[in-house]
Amino acid sequence: MSQPMKEPMWLSQRLLDDIVFDILTWVPVKSLIRFRCVSKSWYSSIANPIFITAHFNQAKSLSNNNHNGYLLYGSESSLCTAMFNSDRTLTQNSSFEIPFNDMNVIIVGYCNGLFCIRNNCDFYLWNPSIKKLKSISITRFSMPLPRYTLGLAYHSQNNDFKVLRITRYRTLHSPVAEVYTLSTDSWRRVEIPIELLNETRSNGCFSYIISSPCVFFHGALHYIVESIVETSVVKFILAFDVNDEIFREIMLPQNLLDGVDSFDHLTVFKGSLALFACGQALDEWEERIPNIGNMGDEGVWCG
Repeated sequence: MSQPMKEPMWLSQRLLDDIVFDILTWVPVKSLIRFRCVSKSWYSSIANPIFITAHFNQAKSLSNNNHNGYLLYGSESSLCTAMFNSDRTLTQNSSFEIPFNDMNVIIVGYCNGLFCIRNNCDFYLWNPSIKKLKSISITRFSMPLPRYTLGLAYHSQNNDFKVLRITRYRTLHSPVAEVYTLSTDSWRRVEIPIELLNETRSNGCFSYIISSPCVFFHGALHYIVESIVETSVVKFILAFDVNDEIFREIMLPQNLLDGVDSFDHLTVFKGSLALFACGQALDEWEERIPNIGNMGDEGVWCG
């Protein structure tokens, strides 16, 4: 009788590694931090960006099944998350101590478990789950009186993070856009070929206003922009695709904001990019939800 063939040792080890990888994606972050001390191979696996992404996606899918979303709120010394329950109650899920002792901390953006925060003139990337804080080397402003807007994004193709800074100077007609890449720890300039951002008023003031904060959705950062063209105001959404690093504009329907005094908040609502607008009375709110899907210029809007 012939002997059964034995599996090659490397194949058995590969299967074992895959099983361990899958099990660890279900383990809470605090436990993973302790497990890094088990062996060099475990430390390497847990620190691998591929594993980090798999663990985050697993946690996100579980949270989507268990409740209706998170509420992020902060105090002078801590940052907390609370879960929306099906019975319309809130349950505090986690609390993180803000790694600064003053009150000048501003959350610039949040993406895939990572925060971009500003403390006075300094910027940091902060992962509260593993208590790591990285200072972002940032170029200082070369001209006086700048105004700037920041956004944090996840680059899915390279499993990387990027920070976009759009700066406006009073002495320049066009804004300056710069992109920071975490993996290279470096900045570089990108072009903004949007005509509505290259206009200037006769008195030298900005002809546009770019809202802050922005929203990261479907691989792109989104900003609300109000641009003054001659005597009228044109409102649109400025989108920056993180993968190809190209800006584009999404025009709003002409009758969308009739009778609305202001609109200054974008968010992600039920899987779509949503625009919240306020009517003339403070208690009259209108919600306009665009389903932009594949980032088409027109989009599909419903009220």
